[in-house]
Amino acid sequence: MADTTFEDAAEQLYALVPGEFIAARKALSAAAGDGDTAARIRALRKPPTAAWVANLLARRRPDDIDALAALAGEFREAQEVRDAAELTRLNKERRTLLAELVRTATALAEAAGVTIGAGIVDDVSRTLGAAARDEAAAAALRTGRLLRPLEASGVDPVDLADAVAGDAPAPPAAPRGRDDLAERRARREAERAAQAAERELADAARGAARAESRRDAARERSALLQERVAGLEKELGRVHAEAETAAAELTEAERVLRESTARERAAEKAARRAGVPGRD
Repeated sequence: MADTTFEDAAEQLYALVPGEFIAARKALSAAAGDGDTAARIRALRKPPTAAWVANLLARRRPDDIDALAALAGEFREAQEVRDAAELTRLNKERRTLLAELVRTATALAEAAGVTIGAGIVDDVSRTLGAAARDEAAAAALRTGRLLRPLEASGVDPVDLADAVAGDAPAPPAAPRGRDDLAERRARREAERAAQAAERELADAARGAARAESRRDAARERSALLQERVAGLEKELGRVHAEAETAAAELTEAERVLRESTARERAAEKAARRAGVPGRD
């Protein structure tokens, strides 16, 4: 079996839930190929829960960390050119994204069997907020090996001293010129417009699908009601026919009654003339 390297050990340790860290660190240091590596592994610090949650998000949802880094780059560019409107838009976008990612991180932690309280959630939110404002902080978070929560002042760079276990992440690329910033901003605006158009298309497609569903339901109900109307009309025709027959029978019965009554009266008159005593 190959000896455990420091890099492998760090990757394994910071992917574990907090309760497994100490025992795993001991086992990995024992499996190291030399004393220096074993000592470096033993020196790896167990992250507090808030840092572990942020690391979990970075490992499970790297695209979300990329989104934070992109947002940090946009913040830097807007600050460089003092674009107040852009900064306002970015702050709104940052709040929305952070709320979503904090919910995601909390759900990931709970799915791993770790329940976190309000204080830890606040630390996670500050850490993600730092990554959304500082590209270097986003790079540190992307390693998935944070040793402590991060916090951005909004003015100075985020303090990253002893914030990452193992090798520090590569620094972000140096800022480019104003022309390049304008070009990238125009490209992002075009991308946002395309995304908005895609969302509008998706919304329209969903609306059309809902309308089609309603139409199909209405068509089915209409067919059922028309079938019921046809049945009722048929029943009504039968009732009309029976009513006409009953009316004819009534007319005939009344005629017969009149004739019978007339014969009875005539018979009574004839009997009286013949001297037959009348009926009481």
